[in-house]
Amino acid sequence: MTKLITILKSAWGLLTGSRETVLLIAIAGAAAALYAWGATARKDRDQLQAWAEKACLSAGAQFPGAGKKVDACAQRIVDLAAYERQSQAATNTILAGAAQRQATKSTSDTALARTQVARRTDAAAQMEKADAQIAPDNRVGPDWFDSVNRVAGLRPSGR
Repeated sequence: MTKLITILKSAWGLLTGSRETVLLIAIAGAAAALYAWGATARKDRDQLQAWAEKACLSAGAQFPGAGKKVDACAQRIVDLAAYERQSQAATNTILAGAAQRQATKSTSDTALARTQVARRTDAAAQMEKADAQIAPDNRVGPDWFDSVNRVAGLRPSGR
């Protein structure tokens, strides 16, 4: 513990004894900070360049390298993005048309099904009436056969 106090006293003596020493320490600190900032900037630059190379290769263009213009690569990426937007818009248009056609068919099928249910219900009611009108001798006439044909979805007999 006394050793530490001795070191701190001597360091304090150096700091208070000379302005040049304080200035030198401040300059060294600033230089260290600039070096650390520069290292971070270099690391960021290297990561950005690696990303740009991957982006250009993915787009099918060659990354020109450090210090050169990246116009061809950038244009290729812009073209691919435009193609993707156009493809998505065309797909959306096709899907919307298909959905509209499906909705129209569904509406038409629903109306047809309602009509057929009404016809079948009516045919069944008429068949019941025809069955009720059968004579006690169990002989049936053309009206009964017309009712059977309607229940079966056939045309009435041509009397």
